[in-house]
Amino acid sequence: MPFAGQRSFYRQSPITYRHLLILILLLLPLSACGRYKARKALQKVQYFAEILKREDLRAIGEDGFFKENLTGNHDPEVRRWCAIALGRIADPRALPLLYGALHAGEAEVRAASAFAIGEIEDRELLDLRCSVPDPRAQFELFRLLDDSSVTVRMRAIEALGKTGSRSEAADIVRRLEHFSYSGSAVENAYLSTAITALSRLGDPAAIPFLERFSGVRDPEIQRRALEARIRVQTGASSPQPANTVQNTGAASLSPCGTKTSEEPEGGSITDAVSYALAAYRKNSTIAQIETTRGTIEIELFREDAPVTAERFAAMAKRGVYNDTEFTKTTPFEVIESGNPMEWPGLSRTIRSEVNMRPFERGSIGMALAKGGSDAGKFFIALAPQPYLDGINTCFGHVLSGIQVADRLAPGDRIRRVTIKETVHFHDYQRY
Repeated sequence: MPFAGQRSFYRQSPITYRHLLILILLLLPLSACGRYKARKALQKVQYFAEILKREDLRAIGEDGFFKENLTGNHDPEVRRWCAIALGRIADPRALPLLYGALHAGEAEVRAASAFAIGEIEDRELLDLRCSVPDPRAQFELFRLLDDSSVTVRMRAIEALGKTGSRSEAADIVRRLEHFSYSGSAVENAYLSTAITALSRLGDPAAIPFLERFSGVRDPEIQRRALEARIRVQTGASSPQPANTVQNTGAASLSPCGTKTSEEPEGGSITDAVSYALAAYRKNSTIAQIETTRGTIEIELFREDAPVTAERFAAMAKRGVYNDTEFTKTTPFEVIESGNPMEWPGLSRTIRSEVNMRPFERGSIGMALAKGGSDAGKFFIALAPQPYLDGINTCFGHVLSGIQVADRLAPGDRIRRVTIKETVHFHDYQRY
């Protein structure tokens, strides 16, 4: 005969089992949801790895990868990556795909596609290739000037500054005549882009607009508008490019696109490296640059320049930048440092990664060399450098210590560079 305590247990046990069963049934969907999210994240890594490989090879491929994913992929982030990659590859065969993506529902995809068209149809690049512009490009970009998204309109104006001629400046100004400025970050970015585009186009009809915005409250907008007005008034629609200065190290070009310096040979990214960079892209990477004047802390753009950011971090960990001197070019307000030596196991020349990050005050860029980027040299912009946009790779920005960079003078040195990786728990995935 069971004890009283045992009888009580038997009477309660069915209820306990029922509760346990309900708990299991509730947890099953959560487990399935977690597995689904993990599969989606892994699939995104695979897409990004494939895009990285094609960027590195500067090849669209014949398998229809971009055609399938630029407009047909369900993830707008993948479509945006595809558009930016096509701009970096700069193959004119991508234009029909990008024109189709301009009708996408997501503003970020339309903006990235407009940026890519501007890169492919850049008039300087066409001159080097002895190519003629695609007339549809201008039509599609003008259509975007009336887009509902400010970001899309901004990218269309930026692209027209690269692809158009003086006649296009009047159409841009007409759409900016009724622009009301209140000082928001979005408006600052929009105005900065418009001023840069008008400066590149060099039409004197834009001078009243530039005079109007040289009196706004924001000092950076004032400065940009004033400099652009002076360039247009003096007829210097394209001042001395920054890539002719020693500190940005550009490769020289001969007519019709024949490079006088050696191009990086083939692709440098293996499948394993592509997957590693793709899975690593969500990490926050901070570099602390200890100088003789103080410490500068910068964040690397893992998303927008994954190969360049990884190479900078690898070279910093090897001590490549330690004990190197700074040089400064006052006309362009850029401070540069780096090591001219070759380091075993680390290639100095890598493919440039053109992205939609503008060179603002505090932007970190890689010098140019041999048709790509010289990973041994980097520079910090002390003022906006619009003529580096689309030429040099912008791979980071200053988080703190920009005043230290302002005080740096030729002869000051880097003591050491420390790399810190931050992986947030909610971003972490183990595959």
